[in-house]
Amino acid sequence: MGANMIPGNHFLEAHNDYLYLLDRHYPEKSILRLVGDHYALTAEERALLFRGSVKKELIELRKHKRINVLPEESVLTVDGFNIFRTVGSYLNGNFVFEGMDGFLRDASELHRQKLKWEVLEKATILILDFLRANKCRIANFYFDTPISHSGDLTKHLIQKMKDYSLSGIAETAYSPDHILKQTEAGIICTSDSNIIDLSKVNVFDLSKSVLEYHFNPKIFSLKSYLKE
Repeated sequence: MGANMIPGNHFLEAHNDYLYLLDRHYPEKSILRLVGDHYALTAEERALLFRGSVKKELIELRKHKRINVLPEESVLTVDGFNIFRTVGSYLNGNFVFEGMDGFLRDASELHRQKLKWEVLEKATILILDFLRANKCRIANFYFDTPISHSGDLTKHLIQKMKDYSLSGIAETAYSPDHILKQTEAGIICTSDSNIIDLSKVNVFDLSKSVLEYHFNPKIFSLKSYLKE
């Protein structure tokens, strides 16, 4: 299951430098390379900075959009690969963590590690088990067309949704991000920062809730770490 990680001695300094430059609107990837190289950060530590560090005003914005409990009869629009990758990465023993905004993130996404089919199959069962247990009414999943396994995964998911008597669709799209950003009803499920910030509806951290429902995960919290 998901790996634990303790940041190195220089991580706090690196984090402060990263946020300082981020607040002054320097390009994120350039800051990451600059700060990461300066402090000789590991790939996981760089992922913590890039995917977990958030400006204060954005933390408040996301806090108001995030719902922590899924209401019964919910209609969901799901960022397919974002959710499957995070759940799958935990199952694969990769490092997942909670960012400063409270959303669960996947460190391996920074370098686009591929997940094996059997891991995606297991993730499917865990996600659908959770949705059925929480009496979800409709779940519409969208997967990025160019990504490997997208077509096979949608076919597999469609069949499994029938087995679970769960209404909804599973489709590939060239821009699931655009679909989620334009959603005007129901709830969206993603931990993608850009989608969350531009969302017109509330956001549910499906990956985090699925893992908490099935396991007792000891997930690293960047917010708690910084407080300590």
